[in-house]
Amino acid sequence: MKSADELLLVPHEEGFRAWRSKSGSMQVVDGESRSWKNAEWVALPARSLVSVPMRFLGVEGARRDSAAQLELEAAGFSSETAESHNFEIISHDRPDEKDQPIAALIQVAPLPPHVLDAADNARFVPSVAFHHLEPGEVLIWREAGSLAMAVPNAHGAPIHSQGLAARVLDSDAAAEIRRVLAGLELIGALPDLKAVCISSTTEEEEIIPATFAEGLDLPVITRRAGPPVMPEKATRLVPAPVVQLRQERQQRRMIMMGVAAFTFVLIAALGAFAMRVLLRERQLAAEEQRLNSIEPELTAIRDAKANWEDLRPALTPDQYPVESIYQLILLMPQTGIRVTRFELRTDGIVIDGEAASLGHGIEFRDKLVAAPAFKRWQWDFPAPTSLPDGRATFRAEARPPEAAADGTSTEVTSL
Repeated sequence: MKSADELLLVPHEEGFRAWRSKSGSMQVVDGESRSWKNAEWVALPARSLVSVPMRFLGVEGARRDSAAQLELEAAGFSSETAESHNFEIISHDRPDEKDQPIAALIQVAPLPPHVLDAADNARFVPSVAFHHLEPGEVLIWREAGSLAMAVPNAHGAPIHSQGLAARVLDSDAAAEIRRVLAGLELIGALPDLKAVCISSTTEEEEIIPATFAEGLDLPVITRRAGPPVMPEKATRLVPAPVVQLRQERQQRRMIMMGVAAFTFVLIAALGAFAMRVLLRERQLAAEEQRLNSIEPELTAIRDAKANWEDLRPALTPDQYPVESIYQLILLMPQTGIRVTRFELRTDGIVIDGEAASLGHGIEFRDKLVAAPAFKRWQWDFPAPTSLPDGRATFRAEARPPEAAADGTSTEVTSL
């Protein structure tokens, strides 16, 4: 079903004319070519195409297009048929029917720039597709000051169409038409013709020159040209500038799609990261709130721990400083021993002192090392050092077994 509102660009006597199809009726579009944007259909003038009629006997439809392309390449059109958008093979009967005539259309001339500017998204068909063809009549019409002709088959579909070298209806034009019809007859594609019809857009009845009419073997009639008819289907013919424009637009669209996809992925990744950060912040806030709610309990626990740490030495006699000092005093005799330094650490004991004599020092060493209160310590108590006046000095160091390899120490008390 055709669109209710489509813009058509069709060549006429003075050049291209714009038509608009509205609900099945054709209306001329007034105005300059600047108003022709977004045309849906563009007619390729007959002089822009080369139509090569062919007929292959006994060739099936699936192989006919390949055979036609080989014929075109053999005829010197290899460069023109290198791109699929530059040529078209048209058959108007059933595709699987054998021995039917076909026409190969090749683009050989560009369209005017103002038409190409309006044809970015248009469909391109030969101009003959916009003309109504009567079976048995050769149609002749004018395009941009030149003549064009079309030969229909028994169903009114064009077997062959082309632009004529002649620009006026005279004996030369008649001779050229006779040569075209003879070529169709030579390949067995000429239908049963009854007349030659001149399509005119003038208000007055066109006068047919006698030299033209006498030069043909068919009666010549004239008919007032009506509005263009809508093509039945589009072809793959597309001018090279339009193909390049569409490819560049497709590349830009792909780049934009890639950029949009990358942006979408980036936004999604940033959104996921932001959501993860938000959830993490909420978890941290909830955990902080929970810790704040149990802060009184934690404070009570920390206070209890501190009190226990303060009380623990008192519950362990051999680690309690007062108890250690008391036991040391019990070991000291009434006279003969004086302690000048006493340090009690968590990892050991240091005792410096003086003895009235060397014997007092040795006796005190033996009592200290053997005292039950200091059994848990590993003592390093060398022999006292004798002084010139007969006194002796001594130094005793002790470490617990578990701290023998640890170099750190914390002083608990010092005297």
